[in-house]
Amino acid sequence: MINNVISSKIYNNVNFKSSEKPNVIIDTKKETTEKQAAVPVPTLVAYMLKSNGAQNADKIQLKFSVPIETLEKKYENFAKQDIKDLSSRAGKSGQVLNWIGVLPQTQLQRIDKIYDIANSMKNSGGKKLGIIGIGGSKHTIENLLSLNEKNDDVVFLSAVDPKSMDKFIEKLGDLKTANILVASKSGTTLEPSTGYDYVEKAFVDKFKSEYLKEGLSEQDALLKAKEETAKHFVCVTDMDSSKSKLREIAQEKGYKCGIIHDDCGGRFGAFDDHSLISLAYLGMSKEDMKKMLEASLKAQKKFMNEDLKNNLAIKRAIFNTDCILNGKTNQYDYYFGDVFEGTKLWNTQMKKESHKSSYRVSGDLIGPEFLHNSTESDLDSNNKTSFYTFNTIKNDGSENYKAYNALVNGSYKAYSAQHPVSMIELKDLSPESIAEFVELKHFEAMYTGMLLRTTKGEQHPEILPEVLQPNVSIYKKEVKELLKN
Repeated sequence: MINNVISSKIYNNVNFKSSEKPNVIIDTKKETTEKQAAVPVPTLVAYMLKSNGAQNADKIQLKFSVPIETLEKKYENFAKQDIKDLSSRAGKSGQVLNWIGVLPQTQLQRIDKIYDIANSMKNSGGKKLGIIGIGGSKHTIENLLSLNEKNDDVVFLSAVDPKSMDKFIEKLGDLKTANILVASKSGTTLEPSTGYDYVEKAFVDKFKSEYLKEGLSEQDALLKAKEETAKHFVCVTDMDSSKSKLREIAQEKGYKCGIIHDDCGGRFGAFDDHSLISLAYLGMSKEDMKKMLEASLKAQKKFMNEDLKNNLAIKRAIFNTDCILNGKTNQYDYYFGDVFEGTKLWNTQMKKESHKSSYRVSGDLIGPEFLHNSTESDLDSNNKTSFYTFNTIKNDGSENYKAYNALVNGSYKAYSAQHPVSMIELKDLSPESIAEFVELKHFEAMYTGMLLRTTKGEQHPEILPEVLQPNVSIYKKEVKELLKN
């Protein structure tokens, strides 16, 4: 169920006396046993929008320190308008929204292929996995590996300086038992391209030196070294080699390839091949992956529901929007637990790239550390412009969790006395809960940006800016100019 616990404070000119404090519990546990078979995109999207009932709602609970039901009434017309708008765009070419419906359904159909690629890597000596990528091609993987607790045998590379790249290679250990996944949609992004060239050369040089020791000629040793290296590399990129330099290289050198699907957008591509292959390689069972993808579809269906009481994503967007419109321009996500380590960078990217300069995204931090490096500033009496979200995982309330629960609830109470605060609580770390949490963050980002425009009377553009990142090209242009010299 979803709990909406409302504080007894004056907010948006609504005064709730302590005796009138609303404590609303909305039961939306209406599970169905519907199976989503492979269907055409328009039919799939229509199916997702058909039901008004919410499914699987007990995977996430929300808590607000502000009168969320009052805010829902205040923003109801705007919110319904934006839900309809987003729903009408889902599945349409060029909208960069194929992560809704299309991607998880496609991945359910491709799951055997994903595991074939992962298993081929394991057969080449499946210990450490090195992932070369940047932005959405990195943070989406970090988030899912962290939440699924599959991040022990993985090393990431985004840096381009030789010292960092050497350190990456060192962390891989014996290259005979290490594998590399390179993720880049175009295959021309500078950071992964530089990293790939450097790391591939290290593999070839390593294997070549060993073949030379066996008495092979220079030419034969190099040939065999390249053949051996090909067994340890997988590229995830555009499926069209005319659009991807990386796929062209992979086909030439005999690397196995996964797909970064069209119209998904990096930060929204949580369930694209780079994440799923990594999860499969690092031990997620095929059954759990199916559960995760099926739960993703169910969550997406809920988050396009026009019934605001049962749509967690629009609730969160309404909370965000009202805070921002009322001068709360500094937003913080705080996480209780190291399992969220991969989430903080992904979610920071999600907010910054999606919302540009609409408000100040002040970075995501892991708790309880933030209580010792940020609270002095957060709870300063002159801090009037901040709002917060605490992200937690439900527990059994046993003695072992006494300190944890005291920190979560105590800090929530302290922060709520001064700022608008919300809490997201995952029921557990099951594949279903993780999928719903990821989709909640996806849709929250979309609806927050949309509501900020709609409430100001602005029209949404042809393609929603929440899925675009045009300003990245500014720095890329300058870098390219310098590289020419």
